[in-house]
Amino acid sequence: MIDIQVKQTVTTDEKTEVFEFNTTGECMKKRHTYIIYEEVLEDIKTQVRVKVEDGQIRIHRKGALSLDFLFVPYETTQNMYHMANQKTVMDITTNQLHIEQNEQGGHIYIQYHINNNGANLGSYSYEITYKERME
Repeated sequence: MIDIQVKQTVTTDEKTEVFEFNTTGECMKKRHTYIIYEEVLEDIKTQVRVKVEDGQIRIHRKGALSLDFLFVPYETTQNMYHMANQKTVMDITTNQLHIEQNEQGGHIYIQYHINNNGANLGSYSYEITYKERME
């Protein structure tokens, strides 16, 4: 069991919103590290899996809003985004990716832009800090 702090920032032309929460989850270390937790925003539950690979991160979210985003530093990747009965492809440009890990936990920071059909949807950041829970 791990303690997790998540901070997400969304900046559009109109405004900047910050979402922060604390939760618990699990960290599985196989060939890659997986951080798994449940996010609850406005009574909507979403299962989140963060896969830490060599120099890149994949975030898979499953719920009312499902997505599978790959973050590769200084590259643009095409990613699936599902909401209700709609599927769309989003272009994700990763501007910053910082990964720190040790035996007790870690910290991940991603700063990125999303484009959909040539339209800039905004600038985003995702920051997660996790550590082994002391029993």
